[in-house]
Amino acid sequence: MSDPTPTRQRPRWRTALLSAIGYAVGLGCLIWVFTGVEWSKLWQEMSHARIGWLIAAALLTLLAYVYNSWRWNFLLAPVSRLKLWRTARAFYIGLFSNEILPLRPGELIASYLLAGWNAIPFSVVVSSVALERLLDGISIATAFSIAASFLPLPHYLVVGVRVLAWALAGAAFLLLILLWKRPRGTHLPQGIHRILRPVIEAMRRMTNLRTLLLSLAASFGNLALQVLPYWAVTRSYQLNLSVWAVVAVVIIVRTAVILPNAPGNAGLLQAACILGLGLFGVDKTHALAFVALLFLVVDLPLLVGGAIVAGLSGARIHELRRATAGAAPVDSPSR
Repeated sequence: MSDPTPTRQRPRWRTALLSAIGYAVGLGCLIWVFTGVEWSKLWQEMSHARIGWLIAAALLTLLAYVYNSWRWNFLLAPVSRLKLWRTARAFYIGLFSNEILPLRPGELIASYLLAGWNAIPFSVVVSSVALERLLDGISIATAFSIAASFLPLPHYLVVGVRVLAWALAGAAFLLLILLWKRPRGTHLPQGIHRILRPVIEAMRRMTNLRTLLLSLAASFGNLALQVLPYWAVTRSYQLNLSVWAVVAVVIIVRTAVILPNAPGNAGLLQAACILGLGLFGVDKTHALAFVALLFLVVDLPLLVGGAIVAGLSGARIHELRRATAGAAPVDSPSR
């Protein structure tokens, strides 16, 4: 197959503007998060955390990374058979990139690395990511609708998720029609047709009924593995929350950080988590202690491990930035 198709570089002023907006939103959220916090009470609350459950949360997070790498391999299996360890490295570096770079470029970077390391067109890998996100959206909307039947959630949240569910279902239906209708695309300019042809063919292979159903089931598994670390931290912190409440908090957080923002979702993630916990009677100080513990077992290992994996793979920061700007592919890893 050909080398990954480089991405078109976004105008610098637009990137700068989006970054400034992301930083402003993150800063505003952080100001709100830390306003009125009783620091002595916060440290006291954190000191009561049970270490065993925190270790379990960290291990469950690592398991989620491996699972997502396997899921990515499964979706791309009709196109190319990939090595799990290589996919896991690309996935982990992508997550690490989101922690240190604004505008959440991690998925593009992970796709770029995976394409370059396996000689798959970049456009095909990005298409698999888009399909994953569509299936994730369907699983999230479904899980939230189920959780809403067990929880006293605000009406606007329930209605909003139902609208999202119908929108995603409609998008999935339109995608299937477009793919199964088999448009020839000969009316398109040759350059565009050359780019779209491998994408269309790959999407057709990935969207056979068996692969779609199993991928959708895998999306529910992914959501469960997102919930388990949060649930383990509630056990460590001894928060009296039901599993469905934890599911709702995770979905609220994931929905809030879906848009590009500051590095590591700084501010927005914390504010969304505190607001989500507040729906179930958790006050701001207790919620902030929960968020701090979550950072210790989820984000901190990702920062340390991501730096190590990126260094071992030869994917340095400047190369990651170039990847999203249409530079040449990085070298293939030795193993």
